[in-house]
Amino acid sequence: MSDDDCEIDYKSVKASIDGSQDDAERGGDFPIRRSKGGCCGPESWKKWTWCGTVMILLITIVTIIPLSLQKLSSTEFGIEYTTYSKKLDDAAKTGGLHTGPPGFSFIKFPSTFLSEDLPRGTCVSQDGLRVDYKVTFQYQIMAENLLPAIFKYRNFATWSKAVSSAGTSAIQHTCSEFEISNFQNQRGVIQARMEDNLRDKLDGSAETGDPGVYALVIALQLQNVDIPEDYQKAVEEKQAAVEAIALAQNQRVQSITQANTALLSAREEARKINDTAVNEASIVLTKAGLQAEETTFAFVTEAEVLVGAKASFNLTTEGVLAYVSNRLYAQVPRLTVTSSEPARLSRKDEL
Repeated sequence: MSDDDCEIDYKSVKASIDGSQDDAERGGDFPIRRSKGGCCGPESWKKWTWCGTVMILLITIVTIIPLSLQKLSSTEFGIEYTTYSKKLDDAAKTGGLHTGPPGFSFIKFPSTFLSEDLPRGTCVSQDGLRVDYKVTFQYQIMAENLLPAIFKYRNFATWSKAVSSAGTSAIQHTCSEFEISNFQNQRGVIQARMEDNLRDKLDGSAETGDPGVYALVIALQLQNVDIPEDYQKAVEEKQAAVEAIALAQNQRVQSITQANTALLSAREEARKINDTAVNEASIVLTKAGLQAEETTFAFVTEAEVLVGAKASFNLTTEGVLAYVSNRLYAQVPRLTVTSSEPARLSRKDEL
């Protein structure tokens, strides 16, 4: 091959290699002739082959490096998954820049606390009444549970749906353990029981061997409970009836107390009256007895005097009467006698 056959248009070379405007100005439109055997010689082909290989390597490296780097934020866990080999790594990685096989990616899960606001729902109490509730709970996935969670649920979206469903199931189960009246006066107890059942559903239960959904429960809040309006009315009516019964019972007790007080007062008054009457009767009887004794004693004494006088003076009955009459007249300070004719005032002739 002659040198004339190796003439190359400079503009074509310039466009395919580096597009240098300065070289174009220096070369103009004149053809270039390669020395040492020309541009089509063996050495030129080696150089072109070597340059092509280097270019291919550079392009490959530039292409592969971005495919071999993946970044995790500080609030994420990740498990490495190689798309082409379908291989899943067995270690969870945390935030940062990580290298791996070309084309790998991370199955990501949040490493921070998550909050689940369950939609307003309705559950059935133990006695068959419907209760509306609003519940929120917080949970987290631990790094050691990341791999089994991915095996079972594949990704975060599916896993979070499973957590929400498990939470709803725990709430429904808790409602069935309590009667409707407990939702009014034992709300704290019900919230604690909901959290316990939620732990069994999310964390798993050692008693049943259920692994749960590989989530760690942080806390639960029972934000609102609405019981049926008919039941509220029935409760209010029952409460009003209970209060009315209690009031009637209190009034009955008060009435009985008042009646017992009046009875005791009457009995006390009767006792006082009876005691007074007995005392007065006793006094009257005593006084009458004393007066009778006094009168009897006076008559006895008078009789003894008269008998003594009769015996001493040897008087007859008429004489005794005259004697008594004289004593009577002697004791009267002023004696007025009205008579139609003078009375015989002395029985001297008879004495």
